[in-house]
Amino acid sequence: MTKAEIREFKGFVVDELMKQYNMKKEDARRSVRDSYLSGALRRDQNYVDHDTVEEWAEFIDGETKRSALLTM
Repeated sequence: MTKAEIREFKGFVVDELMKQYNMKKEDARRSVRDSYLSGALRRDQNYVDHDTVEEWAEFIDGETKRSALLTM
């Protein structure tokens, strides 16, 4: 994936987080930025090819909730 394609894919994940998980835009952006997805894309730009936007949004939502529980 090119940098533009990665940016677009992350934007789709942000949109899905907002739509399906009722996240505010900034919270969704922060969740994507701090997620495993971003690290994986830094290591391998084609990493996300086998998972859908919806699957990544679900994974990131769970990751965000687990992180919030750990900080309590």
